[in-house]
Amino acid sequence: MPHNRFRRVHSVLTALSLGAASAVGLAQPAQAMNYTAATLSTWTVTDSATPTTPSVQPAGDVPLGTTVDAAGTRHTNRAYFTFDVSAYRGQAVHVAGLWTSEAKVADCATAAPIEVWRTGKVTAKSTWRTPPKDLELVDRRTLGNGSTCPAHLDVDVARYVTEALARKEKTITFGIRVSPAAESDPRAARTLQPARLSMSTNHVPTVRGPHLKNPDRPCGTLTEHPTAGDLTYFTATTTDADPNSYPGATFELWPVDRPDQRTRIGTGGGAEPVASTYLRSFADGTVLGWSVQPADHDDVGAWAKTCYLTVDNTAPAAAPLIVPRKYTETSYPGAGGPGVAGAFILDAQGDQDVVGFEYTEQGRSIPTRVKAGHPGGHAKISVTPQASGPFQLKVRSLDRAGNGSPWQTYTFYVRDTAPALEVDVTGVGTTSTITLTAPAAEVTSFGYTVDGGAETRVPAVAGVGTSHIVFTSKGVKTVVSRSYAGTKMIGSGSRTFTVDDAPKVTSPEFLSSPQPLLGTEGTFAFAPRTTGVVGYLYRFADETGSGAEQRVEAAADGTATLRWTAETPGYHGLTVVSVTADGTRSSADVEQFWVTDTRPYVYSEAGTCCPVLDAVGRPLTVWLSSDLPDVDHFVYSFDGGPEQTSDQGQSLSVTVTPTHVGNSSFTARAVRADGTKSPATTIDIYITNAPLVTTKGPYADYAVLGRESTLTFKPETPDVVGYRYYWGFEPETARTVDAAANGSATVTWTPTEEGTDILNVRAVSRDGTESDLRQIYVETYDPVVDYTGTWTAGTPSGGIGVAGQLGFFADRGGMLDATVKYLWHVDGGPVQETTRIEDTLVTYTPYTPERSGANTLYVQRQFTDGVLSPVRQFQLMVGTEPAVRSAEYPKGLWSGGAGVPGTFHFSGGTAGIVSYDYRFGDNVTGTLVTGTVAADATGAADVVFTPPQNYTWYTVNVTGRRADGTTTATSISYSFGTAAG
Repeated sequence: MPHNRFRRVHSVLTALSLGAASAVGLAQPAQAMNYTAATLSTWTVTDSATPTTPSVQPAGDVPLGTTVDAAGTRHTNRAYFTFDVSAYRGQAVHVAGLWTSEAKVADCATAAPIEVWRTGKVTAKSTWRTPPKDLELVDRRTLGNGSTCPAHLDVDVARYVTEALARKEKTITFGIRVSPAAESDPRAARTLQPARLSMSTNHVPTVRGPHLKNPDRPCGTLTEHPTAGDLTYFTATTTDADPNSYPGATFELWPVDRPDQRTRIGTGGGAEPVASTYLRSFADGTVLGWSVQPADHDDVGAWAKTCYLTVDNTAPAAAPLIVPRKYTETSYPGAGGPGVAGAFILDAQGDQDVVGFEYTEQGRSIPTRVKAGHPGGHAKISVTPQASGPFQLKVRSLDRAGNGSPWQTYTFYVRDTAPALEVDVTGVGTTSTITLTAPAAEVTSFGYTVDGGAETRVPAVAGVGTSHIVFTSKGVKTVVSRSYAGTKMIGSGSRTFTVDDAPKVTSPEFLSSPQPLLGTEGTFAFAPRTTGVVGYLYRFADETGSGAEQRVEAAADGTATLRWTAETPGYHGLTVVSVTADGTRSSADVEQFWVTDTRPYVYSEAGTCCPVLDAVGRPLTVWLSSDLPDVDHFVYSFDGGPEQTSDQGQSLSVTVTPTHVGNSSFTARAVRADGTKSPATTIDIYITNAPLVTTKGPYADYAVLGRESTLTFKPETPDVVGYRYYWGFEPETARTVDAAANGSATVTWTPTEEGTDILNVRAVSRDGTESDLRQIYVETYDPVVDYTGTWTAGTPSGGIGVAGQLGFFADRGGMLDATVKYLWHVDGGPVQETTRIEDTLVTYTPYTPERSGANTLYVQRQFTDGVLSPVRQFQLMVGTEPAVRSAEYPKGLWSGGAGVPGTFHFSGGTAGIVSYDYRFGDNVTGTLVTGTVAADATGAADVVFTPPQNYTWYTVNVTGRRADGTTTATSISYSFGTAAG
């Protein structure tokens, strides 16, 4: 059944306390809603014609209202349904829908008022005379009489189910009847399917065990609780009885003497949510209360009990003392060794606030905490370095609130005592060799373990130990090695090795440098990495796909040799598995290699689309390259012509000119540094007989939107009488044009859309044959002007009287060179003309706004043929920034000097200015002078400023103020420099 997805607070039943909790906003946990149907435990239909006869759990549908049987007896029926709701104890009820459907209706035109009642339980003695007791009316509905008929009856009974559960009742019963006013009318009678009760419920999450962590401290009571300070972590344990539900939690904190300052400090998810906050804003000694509330997707649970803490933000002042027991050496060669534990004493030096320590080891970012033996005392820790060389230990003291002292750092040097370990892994079930080498002279033996197994000891002979090992399975193996001086372990290390039973595949010709050449003959050697190998299955693959699996038998020692010739160039793969007598396959070894083609690569774009550009007499490019080493140049011939020599290079292009349509052969060979030539590569280059097509707009080869352009077709085949052409990919729209006596034709057209289109053209000969298809791109550009400048349609800029610039450009299709000048005006102002500046993209012209707010720029351009482009509009948002001018200190220039006064004129910005606030400053000292000056009747004012320093850059900031106290934007762009004076 559908239900409201918005979070609601519901009563928590039985074990949960009744009442509502305030809703909280959390990251969405997983949905926890349960969709079920309550069990219909029993039902009855009472009959007025048999008032003392019970009819419990009758078969079939349920009659309601009055019917008359064949004997003329009137039967008035009512139905009662008892549902078992005990399974929903402890859940919030979101939806409870009592529903049924009409199976049969006496008269759909007759209104049938229906009543639903909550009643007493159905029993074996329930009859018309002793029915279940009516307890409360739940709902009234009207069926028939124009509504859908037969109809569905769906009644919301969530409140009644929730109240029944609150009363700890196991069942709930609903009675359905025709209302008394119509119950005796046979036209209102109907038959219903047995009622159902659909439920949408949710176990409300709970929370327990709130406490502080890092370090762990209890919840506490108002009279006895922990201290906390600085960054404090709060946590608890949440539970939810629904499967796949992961509740979240909200944490709140407040001063106990100011509960109105209760504040959310964070939210968390998972079974143990965590929130953190800084307590620096609270004075030491402040007592805070805090609590946590759980929530899932649908409900929020009750708040946990209130916990308390006392704020302590004062950390221990002194760093602890670190006393090493083993690792006392701070320089090479050091002490101890990798894998050798060493004890350290951490001493609080009598500081009674210190109750523990926190330390980090080199290579570990997460700190470890340890308690002191007593306040102000010490703790003993053990540190085991894993590598030789410098090692750093950092320690700080902690007070009861978790506040940390300054860090104390101790750096010591770990002696190089771990053995060097190498394992020559030969496979599974075969003998592998392990070699251990001692870096320390006193080493007498070694030990090693594999995957945590028993240790094997090996004597050290001249500092080296050798042993043999048989790996019984494949996979990643961890080998831990140790050095011993007598019986004392002085260093250890660890390495992982991959053990595999895939065969070993080698080839001097194909799997080593240099890359093999096409036609190379060679061998692949297969060696076993497991026992009992009798053969190998192998499969080659190349760029065309994978070949069939084949087999080669193994010799008595399990090896095999395969002869192979590289017959195709490019990528090759080889997959090999070994096979034992019982058919067991090993893992696969996959090798990849590249076979170099001895022939050069030759390619031409002639005949490719789009566009199709090749034609008789048009030079075309042919690309040549070779993968052979030491290629110096190429020799080539075209269409049976003489052999020619290219420029030097291993990858280059040459140009040839076709003399006829159809195929022309092109042959090339690579020439190596020693003068030897590669085998030849020959390709056919097809030259189309499609007509030549050119396009001409008013200014160049491109078309201009709204302007007439021409298309010219010239034949590449004889006796052409016309052409068929169409745009895009719609040949059904093709048009025809007759050819002139010379076989050419011209078409004029005026484009209506900007963009790129494909033009398709075929020549038609007198006998009706058609040429190849010529496809070219035709570009159409919009002649309008683009704008860039001081003002845009977005954020307002400048102000009245603040000069800026307008920039005009329009380089679409090269039309910039055809542009003579720009004609423009702002709002209703006069039209201005700005001549295009040669050899620059944007032509700028100065402009000073006359009003703030939205202004409209109208601009068009005049071309070399006198034609004007369409007018384009741009919105210019002018701000309220005042204008600043100075004759003595012009904007952006070095002038004047120290002690030379300058007059600064403030104006504009907007209408109604009565005064200006100003500031003069430099880029070293900052603000030098600030003040306010009254504006005159025109809204302008003058201020005299005398710069105090030479060779200094100054900035003026000015803000206009209106009579009502509102201000303009602040001018920030006026800067100037002082010279020597």
